[in-house]
Amino acid sequence: MMIKLHNIATIQTGVFAKNSPTPNALYLQQSDFDDNGDLRSTAQPAIFTDNVKHLLTAGDLLLASKGNNNICVVLPKIEQQSVASPSFLVIRLHDKSATLPEYVAWYINLPTTQKVLATQARGTSIMSLSKATLGELEIPIPPLGIQKKYIELSQLQKREQQLYEAIAERRKHLLDYKMIKNI
Repeated sequence: MMIKLHNIATIQTGVFAKNSPTPNALYLQQSDFDDNGDLRSTAQPAIFTDNVKHLLTAGDLLLASKGNNNICVVLPKIEQQSVASPSFLVIRLHDKSATLPEYVAWYINLPTTQKVLATQARGTSIMSLSKATLGELEIPIPPLGIQKKYIELSQLQKREQQLYEAIAERRKHLLDYKMIKNI
């Protein structure tokens, strides 16, 4: 069953804020996430906010809406208050017990979905996705058990890729060592 994203989630833009001398919140930007979509531990509070409307919660999805890489990440549980910068669209699912945030992020990050989003982005120098465009994205929503299996398979696939990269790096070091030893 295909469902438009705006029917299962609220989508809002990140907010523009200036750095504060007395910060109380992280101001999340694309550079605060690594290539795997994990929040870097170097993120530090930078802004002051007392507007709870803009505060992020664990399980919110952040979609990089500007540029050529529209990666979607699930915000982990963090102790520090957080606000998304305008480089993100914030997706907050209405019912996280019926549709898992990790499943939605997995689906949005699929190469086929990324191609669809790329064709719908607009802009002259920097491509940008709009809330309306993202809201029209159709997502298949299988039963919860199947969503969990897809998430597990995706995590295993990422782990496998990390292991392949680690093996390749060790082989390179071993080969370098052997060649230098024979000089």
